[in-house]
Amino acid sequence: MKRLLRLILTVGSSRAVTPAVIGIFFLLYIVIAFFTDETLITLMAFTRRTAILAVLLALIPLNRGFRLLHETMAFLKKRGALSGKTKECLAEMFDEVVAIPVTAAVADLEKHFAAVGYKTRRLENALAAWRGVSGFPVRLFFLAGSFCLFTGILMTTTSRSSQRQMVIEGAPFPTPDGSGGTVARISLANSSGSILSRTLAIELAPTGSESGRTFGLYPPSRYDGAFVYPRYLGLALYLRFTAPDLPAGFQTQSSLNVYPPGKEDSVLIPGSAYRLVFSLEEPEGGRDRYISYTTGKVAFRFKLLKDKNLLFAGTVPGGGEFVRDGFRLAVPDVRRLVVTDFIDDDGVLFIWWAALLFCAAGVLWLPIRAFFPRREMLFRFDPSGTTACSFAEGGARKHAEVFHEMLDLIDTKRA
Repeated sequence: MKRLLRLILTVGSSRAVTPAVIGIFFLLYIVIAFFTDETLITLMAFTRRTAILAVLLALIPLNRGFRLLHETMAFLKKRGALSGKTKECLAEMFDEVVAIPVTAAVADLEKHFAAVGYKTRRLENALAAWRGVSGFPVRLFFLAGSFCLFTGILMTTTSRSSQRQMVIEGAPFPTPDGSGGTVARISLANSSGSILSRTLAIELAPTGSESGRTFGLYPPSRYDGAFVYPRYLGLALYLRFTAPDLPAGFQTQSSLNVYPPGKEDSVLIPGSAYRLVFSLEEPEGGRDRYISYTTGKVAFRFKLLKDKNLLFAGTVPGGGEFVRDGFRLAVPDVRRLVVTDFIDDDGVLFIWWAALLFCAAGVLWLPIRAFFPRREMLFRFDPSGTTACSFAEGGARKHAEVFHEMLDLIDTKRA
């Protein structure tokens, strides 16, 4: 059983697994790129529908997990050797192992190590020496980060779901069970931050014992397990329309994706050949293009078409009406809206954790490797001679010089 577990750990922690799987997906990406411009989206959809590709992708986080276990076991085994608890497999733990048929004087070695800045520890029939800080925490953070990253990619690729909804001021917040409460206010304001020029806030009114909530642009908030991503600004309006050949008139609530000003959206009049095309007036004097969304004072430019023929164009303010030649268009109510994606994707959480772990690894790696690289030596003594072991994570040349000086010191006892 131990041999089987060791074999599984060896194969699963192989450094070749991750590059091989990434290479396969890269080749698939190249092939798909010949047939579509949406290469990445197509590859993700293909992976979601194909079980063998999903299993292949799952090998990467599995390999990262095995690598993490392998590195942890190797670190603990090394610590055991330097503390005298482990006496086997020295060649696997150290970069260089040298056997000398001479038993060294421990006191002489300790003096030389102290002179070159190494700390020492006397063990039973052994002497351990080291300096610097171990890079194991860096490797731990990096492997944990890569595990989280590829786990997040796997979860996003295979289980992500998205729904696009209209969040309208004064209307119920769109949730599957209808328990989202009411959207009390939607506001857009200039931001004082260095990343976003504007901030958007969707404020929910308190419901029962629950206090109100606010959803912004970044970082995305979660609601009922789904991330809330505001995408586009728009307006929800209530309009009435009558025409000479449509005396009964028509009234409806419509949502228009008309930001920024100049962007057009249309409303079809059912049972007729009429179509209304709306856009927002451009603000005068170089004012903020989103000033109408901020203040709520809106004026629409519209074009009235019958079939494909333009009858006329005009302007109607929010809360006002337009009358001409028996046609009447009234817009008694206009409300802010945000086209919002509700994305159920737990893989994002793993990707965020990966980013944090990678940052921690990067912050630790540079000072440790540049100023405090780990260097270790172990000398075991027995009647037949001395076994000297050396390991360095950085500054290997200086460490090798010290190591060979110690070997020369021990070898002089032979003369």
